[in-house]
Amino acid sequence: MTAPSADVVAPPAPADEEREGKATVGGRGRWLLVALAVLLALLALAMLVLGLRLRSAAAEQDAREDALRYARQLATNLTSISVQDLDADIEQVLDGATGEFEQDFSARSASLRQVLTSNEVVSEGTVLEAALVRADDETATALVVVDATVRNKANPQGGVTTYRMKLELERQGERWLTSTLEFVG
Repeated sequence: MTAPSADVVAPPAPADEEREGKATVGGRGRWLLVALAVLLALLALAMLVLGLRLRSAAAEQDAREDALRYARQLATNLTSISVQDLDADIEQVLDGATGEFEQDFSARSASLRQVLTSNEVVSEGTVLEAALVRADDETATALVVVDATVRNKANPQGGVTTYRMKLELERQGERWLTSTLEFVG
């Protein structure tokens, strides 16, 4: 038997081939896992951002609906006043008021009470239309159209008067209050 020459390279042992194959697949596998982890992290981040935007949009829509509901209610309270429940009716309007409107209505309530009592006024308001012109998280502007059936000593059968109001609303806690009220065209 002759000794192998130095020029001849022995074929790799089966264990060496397996190790090389695993190293190559293992390196690619690690990069694939890292890429997949990064992709999943980005997907989770995108879902989180989308969820926050949807929640924010839903909260904004809820705030708009609340502001409009409060505007409708104040317009109804303001035009539904009866001499029989005058103190409670005036207090109900003041409960939904703040700022300039609260000060103005409060200052005029004594003369209003006198006029309503001496004329035996009963007014029942019905909101016909209401819409928000503008709104954000803390303030809103609403336009409200109300028909009020007003009965008094001079007109016991009553007559219908249509009021168009512009209300500026401010959010205080969970409630929207009217800060200014203007009768418009």
